[in-house]
Amino acid sequence: MSKKIGYCGNHCEYCFFTDCDGCKSNNPSCSYANLFDDKKCPNVVCCESKSIKGCWQCDKLNNCKIGFFSSGENDAKAYSLYIKKYGAEKYTNRILELINNGYNYPREFKDVNDIEKILEIFNS
Repeated sequence: MSKKIGYCGNHCEYCFFTDCDGCKSNNPSCSYANLFDDKKCPNVVCCESKSIKGCWQCDKLNNCKIGFFSSGENDAKAYSLYIKKYGAEKYTNRILELINNGYNYPREFKDVNDIEKILEIFNS
């Protein structure tokens, strides 16, 4: 897989930001990171400081308000919670199943914007 799962849980392989190679690449141009003067997403900074692969590996995920998780967009947190419970491989496979069933990842989940509802869709 050329692109990875971002630290926050967004899957870079299926993202609509085609100019970005993901926050774990040499070309991290995520729209959220661009809101900051240093162009670094707080989720990236936090995970790197803890030497973890993603927010899903953090004990504080459920109540986390760092970076993307304080933005008002709740899809990434739902993704991280799903990965925490089921793993990255099942997450990737489920995204592909949902896309094949007509879901527009990630746009449709950004529109849902409810952690529990997104998890219900992923678990259905």
